[in-house]
Amino acid sequence: MDRKARSKPMRYILNRLLMHGDFEIVIFGDKTILDEEVENWPGCDFLICFFSGGFPLDKAIAYTKLRKPYCVNNVVMQSLLWDRRVVLSVLDAIGVPTPPRLVISRDDGAKVDPEAASAFKSCTGMDMDRVLARYATNTESIHIDDHYIEVNGERLEKTFIEKPADGENHNINIYYSEKRGGGGRRLFRKIGNKSSEFDPDLKTPHDQGSWIYEKLMETENCEDIKLYTVGPQFVYAETRKSPTVDGHVRRNTDGKEIRYRVKLTQEEEDIARKVSKAFGQTVCGLDILRVQGKSYVIDVNGWSFVKGNDFYYDQCAKILKEIFYRSVQERPLSLADHIPPEISPENSWRLKGFVAVFRHGDRTPKEKMKMSIMEQPFIDLLQGSTREVVFRQKHQLESVMQALDVCLENCPDEQQMNKLLALKEVLEKKHDLPGTKVQLKPKFDRETKKLLKVQVIVKWGGEFTHAGRHQSKDLAENLRKDMNILNRQVLEDVKIFSSSERRVRDTAQVFARWFLGDPETLEGVISESKYLLDDSNAAKEQSDAVKKQLKNLLKPGNNIPEWMLAQVGWDAKLPQPYIILQEVSEMMTRMQFIMRDNWSTLDVDNIQRRWCCFDSPNLFKERWERMFRQFTNEDAGFSYPDPSAIPALYDSLKYDSLHNRTFLETIFGHPEDSNNDLLRKLYRNVKIMFDFVAPQEFGISDNEKKNIGMLISFPLLKSILNDLDEMQFSDNPRTRLYFTKESHVHALLNLVYLSGVPTKVPKNTLPELDFLTQITFELYERNRQEKEYSLRIGFSSGAHYDSVLDLKMDAEHCLKVAPRRNLIPHLSLEEVLTYHKGYLNVPNLKSIEEQIEERRLYYAQEDDQ
Repeated sequence: MDRKARSKPMRYILNRLLMHGDFEIVIFGDKTILDEEVENWPGCDFLICFFSGGFPLDKAIAYTKLRKPYCVNNVVMQSLLWDRRVVLSVLDAIGVPTPPRLVISRDDGAKVDPEAASAFKSCTGMDMDRVLARYATNTESIHIDDHYIEVNGERLEKTFIEKPADGENHNINIYYSEKRGGGGRRLFRKIGNKSSEFDPDLKTPHDQGSWIYEKLMETENCEDIKLYTVGPQFVYAETRKSPTVDGHVRRNTDGKEIRYRVKLTQEEEDIARKVSKAFGQTVCGLDILRVQGKSYVIDVNGWSFVKGNDFYYDQCAKILKEIFYRSVQERPLSLADHIPPEISPENSWRLKGFVAVFRHGDRTPKEKMKMSIMEQPFIDLLQGSTREVVFRQKHQLESVMQALDVCLENCPDEQQMNKLLALKEVLEKKHDLPGTKVQLKPKFDRETKKLLKVQVIVKWGGEFTHAGRHQSKDLAENLRKDMNILNRQVLEDVKIFSSSERRVRDTAQVFARWFLGDPETLEGVISESKYLLDDSNAAKEQSDAVKKQLKNLLKPGNNIPEWMLAQVGWDAKLPQPYIILQEVSEMMTRMQFIMRDNWSTLDVDNIQRRWCCFDSPNLFKERWERMFRQFTNEDAGFSYPDPSAIPALYDSLKYDSLHNRTFLETIFGHPEDSNNDLLRKLYRNVKIMFDFVAPQEFGISDNEKKNIGMLISFPLLKSILNDLDEMQFSDNPRTRLYFTKESHVHALLNLVYLSGVPTKVPKNTLPELDFLTQITFELYERNRQEKEYSLRIGFSSGAHYDSVLDLKMDAEHCLKVAPRRNLIPHLSLEEVLTYHKGYLNVPNLKSIEEQIEERRLYYAQEDDQ
């Protein structure tokens, strides 16, 4: 399946094989595997094939019989791993130690496919019926007691582990003895930072279904060991914290579980080789426990990779290359000599075009200050423009400060003077910071067209960070590897478009360099497109109306209907949103007190040794004090915050959790809160509210989402549709990439979902659109009697992790980008384009395009930078 075949570890290994120049990689892809008969699957000499959820193993077996490629892992024997009773029986037969156990069968016993049994006998010389005899029928005698279970006269006392016989079911229970406090622990596939949870009411084992009961063994250092084989001569191993301990998963900045390489004993290496051979799996994973000097196997996983280890990738690719060469020598006639032309690689589904829209990489928090003014010096700065004007270069900002000085000299009103002084103070402090800009928005009377006021907005922050550079480079290199194995020709015609914002341009430049293999120059590759990708005010009225609705929805005491909450993916276990917003406000009041108290008693300059991104203790305090003012009221003790302030608070919390973790946890630390529970609860609640507020700022109803989406992202959508049309008829594969801001990605995503195209993933289940979020369009072509075209739309939530405070940070301060998910199945290009081209025929299209053009931002004359 694509999810596995194009995973990062697989890409790393396949790209190493490609470097040798003797191999061509053909990814069969979900469309071929799921939709095509095996007679139409591509021909190949060597097959890497392994079972995962949804994979049709029966079709893969039929394919190997038909085409007879060399199989790295025996395909037929992979079904042996589906039943834990079969796995344990095989381990017993080959003399591999496992924990003491009892087995209860209520499904007529374990069964093995005859072909798998025959293949097993070929590998081991053993008869599967004899191996499996112990568990081949229903269990005759079962007695379940509060303290033990008894099976056919054998007793196992608590504490024990209960595992489903079904090898694909990972919901495992531990039942504790009274001596260990009773109750139980539920183990499951990792969800966020949890792999298990304690349940005091979990006391009685299942009385239905088939189960394996194993003694809970006390392991060394509370760790288990994961072994990875590549053939009989190479075994790699690493330790991890056992999920039976507390269920808390330790993760690094990649979001991967923290593991450490470990040296194996000779006995453990022999165990790995025996397991790999007995199950016919050259590349194989297994889990072992070390208990009082002995090692026990607790699970066999089949095809498994080490994650994020170049040494392992190098060795794996090297060994696979040697295996392939050796198989060719043993079978000199290449299958390529007699593969029918219609299933040759060049006539199979191949990537013809790739289009992607990216949000920029990690940035510093964005901040702003607003005020309205009618003084002549600011009217003069507009130079007669009736549109919003943006000033962002140093000499332009100086002209704004000069206008302020003139206003202050002639200002008779004390209140207005105080506002002007506050504005001047901000500009004096921030004008040297990269990214600072001033926006002047003239407001006119609709009837008389008379100028009523000029709104002045100072914005600073939002600058590309060192983490953003690392993220962009890493994503570019990985996408390049992906394109390499799909069709390296798409890298030969690449065009990249960027908005004019500095952080977006920087993201595009770093990405382009590494996506294209670090060329000498990027000249002609990146184009700036303000029209497609920059901010505009086209949807301002609609967005303001939606924000007003949100504010009303979150008023104290307002219970939002359940159907509306379900529509946005609100967890039914949570209280009403307004209650959580009130809790946020209360926590911010407490944290303001804690920060000020710590500021007066701690040596703040020595809390954190290094600061990045032009930050400092004073700038940290200044930023947080501004947020406190939005969420607290010192006189009343509590205030109801505007929900539009939630994204900025979440932004700062996440930024400081990544870049200023030590300072954040110290300055908000309290002697009675050693684990920073208040900070962690604030983060959780703000994240919950952000997930509610942020997507809905682009429309609450479908009609609002469509209208706002069209006003923000219609030009971009139109350009993408044009790209796909051109790619279909071009002679050569192409890549087109667009880099922009969060607003454009939200708007475009809404248009995709509202187009009517069938989707696999409900929109309300998607995570936040974090830095380097992507929406991708993959165009595939197949050359048969007539050319066929298929399109798939994908999505990645970018450099995202739900609980950043639980991650162990390194000096890069960098979250890695999440892999892409398929939003739609493979559909014909014509079908997908038809859905989306409906936007080209909406009745009010002309007025939409006029509004987009009229509301474009106007930039004051800029020098070349």
